[in-house]
Amino acid sequence: MARIKEYLRILTKSPIILIAFFIILTFGSISLGKNAEINQYAIVTAIGIDKAENSDNEVEISLLTFVPVAQQSFTEKYKVIKAKGESVSEAIDFAGLSIGRRVGLNHVKILVINEEYFNENASVEMDFLVRDKNLALSTSVVCTDAKASEFLEAVQKLDSESSIKIDDIIEFNNEYVYSNESTLETFYKGLYGPSKSSLVSFIALSDNSDEGVTVSANNGEGQAGNSGSQSSSQSEKTIQNDGSTILCREGREIRHLTSEDMKKINFLRGSFVRGSITIENFSDEVFHNARLTFDIYESFINKRVKFENNIPIVNADVKVYVKLTEAKEDDLEIKENVDYKNMSEKAVNALEKEVKNIIKEGLDILRENQCDIIDVYTLLYNHDPNAMQNFLKSLEDEEDYLNHIIFKISPQIYSS
Repeated sequence: MARIKEYLRILTKSPIILIAFFIILTFGSISLGKNAEINQYAIVTAIGIDKAENSDNEVEISLLTFVPVAQQSFTEKYKVIKAKGESVSEAIDFAGLSIGRRVGLNHVKILVINEEYFNENASVEMDFLVRDKNLALSTSVVCTDAKASEFLEAVQKLDSESSIKIDDIIEFNNEYVYSNESTLETFYKGLYGPSKSSLVSFIALSDNSDEGVTVSANNGEGQAGNSGSQSSSQSEKTIQNDGSTILCREGREIRHLTSEDMKKINFLRGSFVRGSITIENFSDEVFHNARLTFDIYESFINKRVKFENNIPIVNADVKVYVKLTEAKEDDLEIKENVDYKNMSEKAVNALEKEVKNIIKEGLDILRENQCDIIDVYTLLYNHDPNAMQNFLKSLEDEEDYLNHIIFKISPQIYSS
C-alpha cells in the first residue's frame, strides 16, 4: 500500500506522465478497434496503360496487384486488375471499386505503355501519375508492342513462378552498351529540358519466339522458363529484351532504335560498363585476316567544350578497356584464354578507328533526328551562356543546333 501511495505521489508531481497516460487511454482504444491499414489497400507493383478498345475517349489501365490476405500461396497473391475510364484517375477509382480496396501506388516499380498509345498522349497520363498519385521518379518506364495488360499478365507469371524477374530484365539495361534504362525522371528531364529528347526502353511481347524468356500457360496453370523448353500445346508468350529503344522528342516517338543503334549512341553517352567491339579482316604479326572480338570491361568519356569564332566545339576523350575473348582465323576459332595481352600498335589503331566510326554513326542518328540525348546543350550553356545564345541566334533553325557543333572524338584503347 505504501508503494502504491509512492507511485501516485510521483505521478502527481510529473504532469507529463499523466498526459501520456491520458493519450494512450484515449487514442489507444480507438486504434485497437480499427482494421489494420494493410487490409485497406491493394498494393500495386506495376501499372499498364492502353487505349480502351471500341472507345475513342477511354483509357484502360492494368494493375499488377498484391492483395495482402492471410494464408495465401505466393502464386495467388498477384493479380492483374483491369479498369476503364475517361482518364487514368477515373480508371484507378473504378479499379479500387472492383477489388473493394484502395489502390496504393507507393510500391510501383514499372510503368508499361502500349507503343501506339504512347505516341498519342501518354506523356499527359504519365504526368498525372507523377503529380497527383506521387509515383516515384525512379519508376521504370517501358514501351511494348503488345497490349500493356497482356504484358503485365506475362510479368505476373514471371514474378510468381520464375527465378527470372522482370526487374532483372529492366534494371540491368543500363549496364550494356546495347540498351538503355529509362525512368520517369529521365523521361521528364528530357521532355522539359532544353533538348526535349529522351530514351524509353522497349520490350517486346511475342508469340512462340526462340529468343527471350517464355511464359507459358497450360490448363490455366502458368509456367515460366527459358524459351524453347515448353510444349507446343501450351500457350506461350515471350518477353524479349533485344536492346530496342524508342528515341523521343517532345514526349513522342521519333525513331525506333535497334540494339546496334544504341551501341553507337551509348559510346558517346558513356553510360555503360559492358559490351564488345569486333574488328574484321585484321592482320598483324600474330593474326592473319582474322575476326577479333574484344569484351569491354570498363569505359569512360570526358567531354570538354569551348567556343571558337562563335562555333561550339566538343572534345570527347573516350577511354575503353578491353580484353580479347574471341579470335577467328580461317577455320580456326578460339573463344577462351586468348593470349594477346600485349596488343600490337596496329591492333590498338584498328580498335580506336572502330570506336571513332561507331561514335560518328551514333552522332549522325542524333543529328538526323535533332535529338540531343547527350545533353550537349547544357554543357555548352553552362560553359558560356552568352556565347551559346549568340550561336543559336545565328542559326536558321535553332532546333538543328547539333548539325552545327563540331565534335572531336579522341578514343584511347587499353588492354588487360
